[in-house]
Amino acid sequence: MKIKLSALALMLAASLPATAATGVFGSFVAIDPDGAGAASSTWYGTQQPGAVKLTDFEGLNLGSFAQGATATISGGELLTWKNGGSDVTGAVLNWRVDGGAWQSISIGFTSNATFNDAAGNTFTNGGDQKWAQLSNTTTNFLSGLAAGNHTLDIYFNSNTNEGSRFSGSVANPFTANFAVTAVPEPTSLAMLMGGLAMVGAARRRRKA
Repeated sequence: MKIKLSALALMLAASLPATAATGVFGSFVAIDPDGAGAASSTWYGTQQPGAVKLTDFEGLNLGSFAQGATATISGGELLTWKNGGSDVTGAVLNWRVDGGAWQSISIGFTSNATFNDAAGNTFTNGGDQKWAQLSNTTTNFLSGLAAGNHTLDIYFNSNTNEGSRFSGSVANPFTANFAVTAVPEPTSLAMLMGGLAMVGAARRRRKA
């Protein structure tokens, strides 16, 4: 009897439509290190689904920035999938510096399959979607930072009719490191220049 019931259950399961579902299968972020715009931006991988890979954002050293400079998150890309009667309705890039409050930037819909991701991989599956229209590319993540070492955390979420789907998370974000260097005060800079001028004059006198 158990065998017959199991067989019947399998037959019923096979006759039912596939369960509707949604998910995320890829994400990327672009950093503009000098506030100059897309031309100076570099894309990094966070969740990379294809054979072609970009430099990983996780654990990356973004370099050193002068205090008071501008650097922005200039691009974000989230790849989602859906099937059955499910639907993905939006995408968000979340970021913070040094474990502070999370800030969110919405990512607009770009394309249904077929499309290429930021690394150049092509995706053709029905239900696959690309979200890459970042609503704000002017937020300066260096703003107000003191000289020293800092961290930039990001994660993504997609909004669906079944709840949120994530790439990274609040508890486990993608994290890069960077440094901020102090800029000499105008008076200190003037003294430095004056000192250099005196050294130069002394050397000229010795040569004469």
